[in-house]
Amino acid sequence: MPNFCAAPNCTRKSMQSDLAFFRFPRDPARCQKWVENCRRADLEDKTPDQLNKHYRLCAKQLPISIFISLQSEKILIMISIFLNLLRLIL
Repeated sequence: MPNFCAAPNCTRKSMQSDLAFFRFPRDPARCQKWVENCRRADLEDKTPDQLNKHYRLCAKQLPISIFISLQSEKILIMISIFLNLLRLIL
């Protein structure tokens, strides 16, 4: 079953596009920002879990800063894990 982009006026489907599709975040604060930026009143009454399960945004709708911040978080987590393991060894 194809995913559809939840952005208004976007007709992209995952089966017809080479773009990645992203679920709404489960974190309530981040999810609320996505809903606000989506500018769709019908999404405002949905829970983060409902949005995460049933709605997607295509990569064209997301600013590059989201990907950069996610990569930065992953790198910081990896560094933290490495340092904790290093402490156990030493």
